[in-house]
Amino acid sequence: MPKLTSVTDLLTTRLLRLSNTLALYSSRRYRQEFGVSLPEWRVLSIIASQDGITARDISRALATDKAWVGLSVKNLAERGYLTRSSDKEDSRRVPLSLTRQGKAMHDAIMAVARRRHRRLLAALPDGAADALSASLDRLQAEADRMLEELDAPDAGTSASPKAVRARK
Repeated sequence: MPKLTSVTDLLTTRLLRLSNTLALYSSRRYRQEFGVSLPEWRVLSIIASQDGITARDISRALATDKAWVGLSVKNLAERGYLTRSSDKEDSRRVPLSLTRQGKAMHDAIMAVARRRHRRLLAALPDGAADALSASLDRLQAEADRMLEELDAPDAGTSASPKAVRARK
Protein backbone atom coordinates (compact mmCIF):
# COMPACT_ATOMS: atom_id res chain seq x y z
CA MET A 1 0.00 0.00 0.00
CA PRO A 2 1.40 3.44 -0.92
CA LYS A 3 2.49 5.69 1.92
CA LEU A 4 0.02 8.46 2.76
CA THR A 5 1.94 11.71 3.11
CA SER A 6 -0.62 14.20 1.84
CA VAL A 7 -4.34 14.58 1.33
CA THR A 8 -3.62 14.12 -2.39
CA ASP A 9 -2.54 10.53 -1.62
CA LEU A 10 -5.91 9.59 -0.14
CA LEU A 11 -8.15 7.35 -2.23
CA THR A 12 -11.06 9.76 -1.78
CA THR A 13 -9.01 12.67 -3.14
CA ARG A 14 -7.73 10.66 -6.09
CA LEU A 15 -11.25 9.47 -6.97
CA LEU A 16 -12.60 13.01 -6.58
CA ARG A 17 -9.91 14.40 -8.91
CA LEU A 18 -10.62 11.73 -11.53
CA SER A 19 -14.36 12.30 -11.22
CA ASN A 20 -13.97 16.08 -11.47
CA THR A 21 -11.68 15.79 -14.51
CA LEU A 22 -14.13 13.51 -16.32
CA ALA A 23 -17.07 15.70 -15.32
CA LEU A 24 -15.28 18.79 -16.65
CA TYR A 25 -14.62 17.00 -19.95
CA SER A 26 -18.25 15.86 -20.21
CA SER A 27 -19.59 19.24 -19.20
CA ARG A 28 -17.60 21.05 -21.87
CA ARG A 29 -18.23 18.47 -24.57
CA TYR A 30 -21.99 18.11 -24.00
CA ARG A 31 -22.51 21.86 -23.79
CA GLN A 32 -20.46 22.57 -26.93
CA GLU A 33 -21.79 19.69 -29.01
CA PHE A 34 -25.39 19.37 -27.75
CA GLY A 35 -26.22 22.53 -25.78
CA VAL A 36 -26.93 20.45 -22.67
CA SER A 37 -25.31 20.88 -19.26
CA LEU A 38 -23.87 17.90 -17.40
CA PRO A 39 -26.64 17.97 -14.75
CA GLU A 40 -29.23 18.07 -17.55
CA TRP A 41 -27.56 15.09 -19.25
CA ARG A 42 -27.60 13.14 -16.00
CA VAL A 43 -31.31 13.84 -15.56
CA LEU A 44 -32.01 12.85 -19.17
CA SER A 45 -30.10 9.61 -18.74
CA ILE A 46 -31.96 8.61 -15.57
CA ILE A 47 -35.35 9.33 -17.16
CA ALA A 48 -34.31 7.32 -20.24
CA SER A 49 -33.58 4.32 -18.04
CA GLN A 50 -36.61 4.76 -15.74
CA ASP A 51 -39.53 6.32 -17.58
CA GLY A 52 -42.03 7.90 -15.21
CA ILE A 53 -39.47 8.58 -12.47
CA THR A 54 -39.93 11.70 -10.31
CA ALA A 55 -37.41 14.48 -9.69
CA ARG A 56 -37.14 13.33 -6.07
CA ASP A 57 -36.28 9.81 -7.20
CA ILE A 58 -33.72 11.17 -9.67
CA SER A 59 -32.11 13.10 -6.84
CA ARG A 60 -31.89 9.90 -4.79
CA ALA A 61 -30.59 7.83 -7.72
CA LEU A 62 -27.80 10.36 -8.33
CA ALA A 63 -27.23 11.02 -4.61
CA THR A 64 -27.38 14.73 -5.35
CA ASP A 65 -29.14 17.96 -4.56
CA LYS A 66 -32.88 18.17 -5.29
CA ALA A 67 -32.57 21.83 -6.29
CA TRP A 68 -30.32 21.26 -9.31
CA VAL A 69 -32.42 18.28 -10.36
CA GLY A 70 -35.50 20.51 -10.23
CA LEU A 71 -33.75 23.24 -12.23
CA SER A 72 -32.56 20.71 -14.79
CA VAL A 73 -36.08 19.27 -15.12
CA LYS A 74 -37.47 22.78 -15.62
CA ASN A 75 -34.88 23.65 -18.28
CA LEU A 76 -35.30 20.35 -20.13
CA ALA A 77 -39.09 20.67 -20.12
CA GLU A 78 -38.90 24.25 -21.44
CA ARG A 79 -36.69 23.07 -24.31
CA GLY A 80 -39.03 20.21 -25.19
CA TYR A 81 -36.86 17.30 -24.03
CA LEU A 82 -39.21 15.96 -21.37
CA THR A 83 -42.80 16.08 -20.23
CA ARG A 84 -44.33 16.13 -16.79
CA SER A 85 -47.54 14.31 -16.08
CA SER A 86 -49.77 14.04 -13.06
CA ASP A 87 -50.23 10.99 -10.90
CA LYS A 88 -53.95 10.40 -10.30
CA GLU A 89 -53.24 8.51 -7.06
CA ASP A 90 -50.77 11.02 -5.58
CA SER A 91 -51.01 14.66 -6.65
CA ARG A 92 -47.56 15.41 -5.16
CA ARG A 93 -45.92 12.89 -7.50
CA VAL A 94 -44.97 14.25 -10.96
CA PRO A 95 -43.73 11.48 -13.28
CA LEU A 96 -41.27 12.53 -15.98
CA SER A 97 -40.87 11.12 -19.49
CA LEU A 98 -38.64 11.95 -22.43
CA THR A 99 -40.19 13.37 -25.55
CA ARG A 100 -39.14 12.10 -28.98
CA GLN A 101 -36.69 15.02 -29.11
CA GLY A 102 -35.41 14.11 -25.63
CA LYS A 103 -34.87 10.48 -26.63
CA ALA A 104 -32.93 11.58 -29.72
CA MET A 105 -30.78 13.90 -27.58
CA HIS A 106 -30.21 11.13 -25.03
CA ASP A 107 -29.18 8.64 -27.71
CA ALA A 108 -26.74 11.09 -29.33
CA ILE A 109 -25.05 11.94 -26.03
CA MET A 110 -25.04 8.29 -24.94
CA ALA A 111 -23.06 7.40 -28.08
CA VAL A 112 -20.39 9.94 -27.05
CA ALA A 113 -20.44 8.65 -23.46
CA ARG A 114 -19.96 5.05 -24.65
CA ARG A 115 -16.93 6.07 -26.74
CA ARG A 116 -15.41 7.86 -23.75
CA HIS A 117 -16.13 4.82 -21.57
CA ARG A 118 -14.41 2.46 -24.03
CA ARG A 119 -11.43 4.81 -24.33
CA LEU A 120 -10.96 4.97 -20.57
CA LEU A 121 -11.20 1.20 -20.13
CA ALA A 122 -8.78 0.65 -23.00
CA ALA A 123 -6.15 2.52 -20.96
CA LEU A 124 -6.20 -0.32 -18.42
CA PRO A 125 -4.23 -3.57 -18.69
CA ASP A 126 -6.06 -6.77 -19.69
CA GLY A 127 -8.52 -7.91 -17.02
CA ALA A 128 -8.20 -4.73 -15.01
CA ALA A 129 -11.54 -3.28 -16.14
CA ASP A 130 -13.48 -6.15 -14.56
CA ALA A 131 -11.37 -5.93 -11.41
CA LEU A 132 -11.92 -2.16 -11.26
CA SER A 133 -15.68 -2.54 -11.66
CA ALA A 134 -15.85 -5.17 -8.91
CA SER A 135 -13.62 -3.04 -6.68
CA LEU A 136 -15.77 0.05 -7.20
CA ASP A 137 -18.86 -1.98 -6.26
CA ARG A 138 -17.14 -3.12 -3.06
CA LEU A 139 -15.95 0.40 -2.23
CA GLN A 140 -19.46 1.80 -2.81
CA ALA A 141 -20.97 -0.85 -0.55
CA GLU A 142 -18.46 -0.05 2.18
CA ALA A 143 -19.02 3.72 1.78
CA ASP A 144 -22.78 3.11 2.06
CA ARG A 145 -22.20 1.17 5.30
CA MET A 146 -20.02 4.00 6.65
CA LEU A 147 -22.76 6.51 5.89
CA GLU A 148 -25.37 4.29 7.56
CA GLU A 149 -23.17 4.13 10.66
CA LEU A 150 -23.30 7.92 10.92
CA ASP A 151 -27.10 7.71 10.93
CA ALA A 152 -27.15 5.04 13.64
CA PRO A 153 -28.48 6.08 17.08
CA ASP A 154 -25.07 5.66 18.76
CA ALA A 155 -23.09 7.36 15.97
CA GLY A 156 -21.83 10.26 18.09
CA THR A 157 -19.78 8.06 20.41
CA SER A 158 -16.63 7.73 18.26
CA ALA A 159 -13.68 10.09 18.02
CA SER A 160 -15.61 13.03 16.62
CA PRO A 161 -14.22 16.47 17.56
CA LYS A 162 -17.14 16.93 19.96
CA ALA A 163 -16.52 13.54 21.59
CA VAL A 164 -12.77 14.22 21.85
CA ARG A 165 -13.39 17.61 23.53
CA ALA A 166 -15.84 16.00 25.95
CA ARG A 167 -13.21 13.43 27.04
CA LYS A 168 -10.63 16.14 27.89
